[in-house]
Amino acid sequence: MSADKNMYDTVLAYFEQEFAAVRERLKEGRYAGLKERVLVSLKISDALTLLAPYTRGDQRARKLVKAGEALRTELLSVRDVIEKKRAPRKKRQDMLICQVLRKRKPLLLV
Repeated sequence: MSADKNMYDTVLAYFEQEFAAVRERLKEGRYAGLKERVLVSLKISDALTLLAPYTRGDQRARKLVKAGEALRTELLSVRDVIEKKRAPRKKRQDMLICQVLRKRKPLLLV
């Protein structure tokens, strides 16, 4: 029984560490694009499927599954992806405005 409990705790600790690492990468913005996020969320879904039978009897597993579901939702949120794509566009727009204003003659010196 002790060996089973030890193995169970080891498995839960492993998933907690993996979810924490994914959350850290997400906060730092180290995911290249939506495709990579979807692949990671699919792996999390598989892990949650494996953990689901243990949620009835163990509160730690239940919290881990809830945290995994929240993480999966954050990964599939496209808000960050849209904001990343929008920023370079704004930069290009500012550069274009600067170029146009530089080519124009100042109105006061005409």
